[in-house]
Amino acid sequence: MRILLFLLFNLFCSGYAIAQATNKVSGTVKDSANRVLPGASVRIVSGKDTLQAVTDFRGKFSISGIVAATALLSIRSLGFNSLDIRLDFKSGQKHTNVPYFLQRDKNTLKEVVITTQVIPVRVLKDTVEYNAAAFQVRENDRVDELLRQLPGLRFDRDGRLISMGQPTTKLRVNGEDFFTNNVKDFITQLPADIIAKVQIINDYGDESSFTGNKSGESQKMLNLVTKPGRGKGNFGNTALYAGTSERYGLQTNGNLWREKKQVGIKGNINSTNNPAGINRNISAGMNYRDKLSESVTGSLAYVYDNNKNDNHQLDYTETLNPSGSLYTINDYNRNTNTGRHNLSWNLQSIGKQTYLQAAVTGNFLNSNTAYRALSAQTGVIKQDLFNNTFSSQYTPELNGNLALSHRMTKPGRTLSIGISAKNGISQLDDDMDNRIRYYNPQTGLFAKDSLLNRLMDTKNRLRSLAGTIRFSEPLSNDEDSLVSKNLDFVYTYELEDNANTLVTRVNNAQGRRRIVDTLSTDYTSRFGSHLFGVNFRYGAEDLSYNFGISAQPNVLTVYNKRPFGNIRHVGFNITPVANVSYNVSDRTSLTFLYNGTSAAPNLAQLQPVPNTRNLQNVIIGNPNLKSTFNQTASLSFQNSNLQTGRVIMFAVNGEVVQNQVVSNVFLRRDTLNGLKQETTFLNANGAYNVDGIYSWSQPFVDNVVNLEVRGTVGFGNTVSYSNNVLNENKNFSLSQAVLLRMSKKALSVTADASYNYNSNRYSLGYSNLKNIQVYEFNLSMKTTLPRRIILGFDALKRINIGYAIASSNPTIVNMSLEKPFLKRERGTFKIQAYDILNQGNYFIRNVSDNSIIDSKNNQNTRYLQVSININLQQFGG
Repeated sequence: MRILLFLLFNLFCSGYAIAQATNKVSGTVKDSANRVLPGASVRIVSGKDTLQAVTDFRGKFSISGIVAATALLSIRSLGFNSLDIRLDFKSGQKHTNVPYFLQRDKNTLKEVVITTQVIPVRVLKDTVEYNAAAFQVRENDRVDELLRQLPGLRFDRDGRLISMGQPTTKLRVNGEDFFTNNVKDFITQLPADIIAKVQIINDYGDESSFTGNKSGESQKMLNLVTKPGRGKGNFGNTALYAGTSERYGLQTNGNLWREKKQVGIKGNINSTNNPAGINRNISAGMNYRDKLSESVTGSLAYVYDNNKNDNHQLDYTETLNPSGSLYTINDYNRNTNTGRHNLSWNLQSIGKQTYLQAAVTGNFLNSNTAYRALSAQTGVIKQDLFNNTFSSQYTPELNGNLALSHRMTKPGRTLSIGISAKNGISQLDDDMDNRIRYYNPQTGLFAKDSLLNRLMDTKNRLRSLAGTIRFSEPLSNDEDSLVSKNLDFVYTYELEDNANTLVTRVNNAQGRRRIVDTLSTDYTSRFGSHLFGVNFRYGAEDLSYNFGISAQPNVLTVYNKRPFGNIRHVGFNITPVANVSYNVSDRTSLTFLYNGTSAAPNLAQLQPVPNTRNLQNVIIGNPNLKSTFNQTASLSFQNSNLQTGRVIMFAVNGEVVQNQVVSNVFLRRDTLNGLKQETTFLNANGAYNVDGIYSWSQPFVDNVVNLEVRGTVGFGNTVSYSNNVLNENKNFSLSQAVLLRMSKKALSVTADASYNYNSNRYSLGYSNLKNIQVYEFNLSMKTTLPRRIILGFDALKRINIGYAIASSNPTIVNMSLEKPFLKRERGTFKIQAYDILNQGNYFIRNVSDNSIIDSKNNQNTRYLQVSININLQQFGG
């Protein structure tokens, strides 16, 4: 009896305790820009009890064991106004997975100074975050100068910001769209001293952020987090420069940045003279963005761009063929004048239950080109082609898209609908005068020549329509759980209609033009594809993944009017889909992606009549081609040591292509019994590519010195045919670099050494390896002299080995002197000397099917330039 009473008493106490401890509060603490706030203090006062927690690095917290029916929630974070909320649990209300937003405290931020360990880099789930305080920023530095110090980031020759091999395609500031979102434009305008953090984010789009369904391939997005109180202002720049080689320019821009409104204008003109002629650019643009309400933002942008470009280039091409190798030296001048208009409109609404995005973009291009070339062939064919062509191109295009997503009553259940359309015309008119000089194959002496004048008019209309429906059903009804499980269903339909006409005319003996039917065509291709997919999606704090399968039937139809005939191909592909993101710890993340896509052959590959723009290589399309299927996979790893600042990042990417459209090059006899190349196309398997990229960096001496080792390695196989004989190219590439940076207020130095190796081994010429090696050594320095004079110096030594074109090993030295003036040093006067030793050259190698092309540009790299720059800016307030 005592035992029974004891058990009943324990059961009563346990039931009472359980009944009294059933309430729980959890959520994410963020600032007004939707950025998480780690380290925030969370306190709940419940009756006489006080429960406390601190948000983790994701801004999340969870407190359970709340006994009373009401409680007071208080959230504190340095630099922000406190948040106090009374919670009511009487009517069964739940307060789990709730976002809490803190507003910045503008009155106390400037007075608070904390000395603590600065962590240079943090690795989050889809984000690498750099702390700007860990890197040296000098007065008047722009954001691009800060980015050059960050491990894992670099700039390519075109000025694009590259993160682990991928270009950053979008810019945001404090998580919000920033003017045109153009990375290259604004990182050279914004001052570096307003930046608190730099984030490189794997972005799946705004709709994915709203629904939580991250599918497809991500893009790299740059998000700049400003210091407290610096998230608005006015900034602008005007630069005037002049120099030798008829070099001059004027650049100006002005930007109004408010919490709800952004207005920007820009304009520039620049010109220079090189050995080929004058290069000139004129551009102007404006953009307007306005937050029409708490959830609705609209934007409008227009850009006009005019380029006049005169270019001289030398190409050396080796083409492998079973009959022997063909060597072509193409020496040409191209003079191009291009005008381009771009107008875009965007409307976005992000509410609690509904996401809406609509956009319309219009492009118009008008271009005129004069092309003069001498193409000399030796080897299996010996002949010269003199080409004088004038081309005009007219290309209007209109694009539109609409996306709608809705969160339904049941938590986790969403429905998304997307529609996109495109309508464009490309019209190209060529007036070509060609002269071919033939040589006797036995003696190598001049034998005869041929003159030909042709007018080729090509018109292509491309129309496409795509629609997607996506439905997500939650598999769990537990609203308190931090784990979500969903089943996603998706259907996508894409239709691409391509109407093409080619009319070729020649002059007869009487000088009258006539149409050549055998060189003219009129046809339409239509590619329709469906995608049916189902995925299981799992989401938790540290781990999220989705696994699924997709079926992709497609139909390619070609309707020929001239010559008459219809062709229809049906394809069907089944592929698994995988996306895994795993935070191994608060300093290590792992991501895996796998996907498959179908693609239709392009216009040149389908066109069934000879394209004779290049008489030495006539191209004939194949309307019997099937669609191509690409399978891609990638694995990335990121790790940071919070104590030492060491960062390791690497990624591996792989691709396998089925039914790839490849070239088949023949040597044919022409009407004058001379040989020429004729390229056709067919489908083939066997192409693959695997590449890896890594970066290791370690700061020293309180982040003053940073050592980085980075590199890439890749191998693959490409497939082509020559005279119906398979030609495989086993390619291998290796790139290794070591960089040492030192950044102090008065002195910054960067030294790096790199080695690049590229090998191509063709099955048709297996013993003839095509390897190039490039060694580069760089040293750049910037130091502040007395009277605030800034001296800049950089030197490069490049050693080129293996190019077919005679190449020197240049030493390029540049120097600059800069003197600030005006109040707060808003103005600078600068003298720059480029390529002082006059050794600049630029080589590049391209590998295409069974050809290797080495190119050299003839540009004037030695010049002296004087510039005046005015920066007017005011942030905060």
